Amino acid sequence: MPVPPRPQQQAQAPTPPSPTPPPPTPPRPTPPLPLPPPPMPPPPEPARTPGTGQTPPVQRPEERSQSVLNTLERLRQQQQQQQPPTARANPAPGAPQQGGGAPQGAANLTAAERAGLADKIGECWAVDAGAPNIQNIIVELRVDVDAAGVVRVVRPNGAIPTEPRARMVFEAARRALLDPRCNPLPLPRERLEALRNTVFRFNPRELGLR
Repeated sequence: MPVPPRPQQQAQAPTPPSPTPPPPTPPRPTPPLPLPPPPMPPPPEPARTPGTGQTPPVQRPEERSQSVLNTLERLRQQQQQQQPPTARANPAPGAPQQGGGAPQGAANLTAAERAGLADKIGECWAVDAGAPNIQNIIVELRVDVDAAGVVRVVRPNGAIPTEPRARMVFEAARRALLDPRCNPLPLPRERLEALRNTVFRFNPRELGLR
């Protein structure tokens, strides 16, 4: 009995080729670091010699101070020249022998008024001229007068002196200012205001006003 032919084996399908892997991605280049900014040029030095270079010479502190003082001095001198002169009181002439006291430096009193006060008070003031070194003693007093020009209050211009000779001169001056023979003071009623800031300065040798 004949053998039937064997069926032929089917040919196997060819294996597809493996896909080629993509080429590797090259690494990204590292960006270059930024360059540092160029250094700033140094500031120009001030000119050492006045009048040269592009910048004026810088004054030292002591030069600036002296310049300011000079400017202030010039301004002060200009103001003094522009101001009208002010009257200054001169000491009144001394009374004969016994001396006396009268206000000194009272700019509101005229020379004639100061002389009149000194002469009037000098008539009432006397001190023991035989006391040792009494000629060098000076006492100062202030007064309050009423509307008629009569001295009502006498007070020291400062403290009452305690040294015996100075106290003796002080008491003699106080009696002279309050003496009725020397009151009222020889000033017009409208001129009595000038006595408010007047200091009567007594010295055995002379009268003084300030």
